Amino acid sequence: MADRAGWLGAVESELRAVGRDLEVPPARDLTVTVRQRLEGRAVRRHHGPGRRTSTFRRRPVWRAALVVVVALLTVLVATPQGRAVISHVFRFGGIELRQGPSPVSSPVRSPSLPGERSTPLEKARHQVSFPILVPTALGQPTQVVVSDAGRVVSLIYSRTPYGLVRMDEFAGHVDQIYFEKLVHFSDVTQVEVNGTPGLWIKGPHELLYVTRDGTTDYASARLTTGNTLIWGTRQVALRLEGNLGRATALAIANSAH
Repeated sequence: MADRAGWLGAVESELRAVGRDLEVPPARDLTVTVRQRLEGRAVRRHHGPGRRTSTFRRRPVWRAALVVVVALLTVLVATPQGRAVISHVFRFGGIELRQGPSPVSSPVRSPSLPGERSTPLEKARHQVSFPILVPTALGQPTQVVVSDAGRVVSLIYSRTPYGLVRMDEFAGHVDQIYFEKLVHFSDVTQVEVNGTPGLWIKGPHELLYVTRDGTTDYASARLTTGNTLIWGTRQVALRLEGNLGRATALAIANSAH
């Protein structure tokens, strides 16, 4: 209970900070407002003259937005009315989660991302616009794959105590969607990675890649392995996938530098 109270206090502080930088529209139906937020509609920010610089203003916008999104998810999943609202779509850190049936088998025989190719880690660092983080808990990856002209980098670990582990990395922009997941929202819980909000998704689920023009690439459709952790830093969003328990996944994520 103490941990929960502390987390709720932190969320309240973040929401207050967000509130100081947002223009609040006239009151309207709450269901409509929540649905619009979850569908990713832009909220206008007000930059009036003479406003003091807040802690929130110095933070990357997408990280602050994740705090709001996680808070919304926590509240909505806790109530039947909330679960009905988010039964269609929910976005977090460049990944779109959709309510879907339990996966049975891999949708594609040999799924792949567009233009993916293996490359040495140091060479990959020069092919992307964001820093590539490597978890010291896993060491150097067995394989590094750059996809879609540097839009996504995947670190593959084929020899770990947990079996195959994969970490996808991409630029951390809250207004861009890179992956689409079909999940049960009851399998999604809020976590914290290095002080940053994250999501823990329990169990395999269908994963599809979303191209630069916003279309779904069905050739990439596959089932994930085990569980998934999603989080982000100032410049990069990440998803860690494998037969990992939550504590192990968080330890790996916390070691990514």
